Amino acid sequence: MTKSTKTRMKTISNLFSLKSASALATALVLTLASCNKTNEASLSSLNNETAIDSKVDEVNDIASSALNSNDAPTGRVEDRDDRLDCATVFKDVGNTKEAGKITLTFTGDCKDDDDDVRTGKIIITWSGGRWFIPGSVHIITLENYTVNGVVMNGTRTVKNISTTESPLKWTIEGEHNSTWPDGTTAQRAVKRTRQWMRTSTNPLQDKWIISQTDPAVPAAIGTNRNGKNYSVQITTPLQYVRACGRRVHIPVVGVKTVTVDTEVFTVDYGDGTCDNLITVTKNGVSKTVKVNKDGN
Repeated sequence: MTKSTKTRMKTISNLFSLKSASALATALVLTLASCNKTNEASLSSLNNETAIDSKVDEVNDIASSALNSNDAPTGRVEDRDDRLDCATVFKDVGNTKEAGKITLTFTGDCKDDDDDVRTGKIIITWSGGRWFIPGSVHIITLENYTVNGVVMNGTRTVKNISTTESPLKWTIEGEHNSTWPDGTTAQRAVKRTRQWMRTSTNPLQDKWIISQTDPAVPAAIGTNRNGKNYSVQITTPLQYVRACGRRVHIPVVGVKTVTVDTEVFTVDYGDGTCDNLITVTKNGVSKTVKVNKDGN
């Protein structure tokens, strides 16, 4: 083999090596991009699930405020709920302590203290006594109820299962669907228990605690706006702390496991710090995510 032939062969060999390396690098970049895209989609799904959970759960607070203003428990002065200031409150003429109906109508011409705008109706009916009496039941129905353009419909049944005056405890079962301004939708069914850890003097020290009703039954199942099916198990009760204010729109304590399609994530809400951060862990790898109020 002549020297020029050897040189050409070496050049060709080097070219093949460079092409192979280039192909390997390209494949690696594509793989990493794919992984990042998958992670982003998964985190988006978790963000969406967490946000819509809190958005729908807020309806319980509004209903409680409406029922509380209708017949407030004694023992302390209850503070104003600015969300009701934006609603027309209609109480049926035939209402009694045993049974009745309240309709809240929002027209969108008012912002609450957190700059949220609402339209549509929240309809609350009750039976079996006042909402804080063991055995009583109230049903919350949403009729084209919107918060900042996100439309929610559906019904949830809230049953008082308390055995003592404190903490008060309810089971909540319901189904809801939500539609965003861009046309994306989400469906959600819940079955969970809610406790009101109510202090005797200072409402700011109150806590709402959300836990599993039945360990064998998911606390929530549904399809999020990314088209992903999911289920939720609450492994450590979730705590909403009133002192954090509504700008913190998620729990600040608690852990849940979320299965999105076939992926399993642990979502940790933290140690009580007033923020909208969650720590998401999958296969031992964790990432801190800020949950946006609108679920984007």
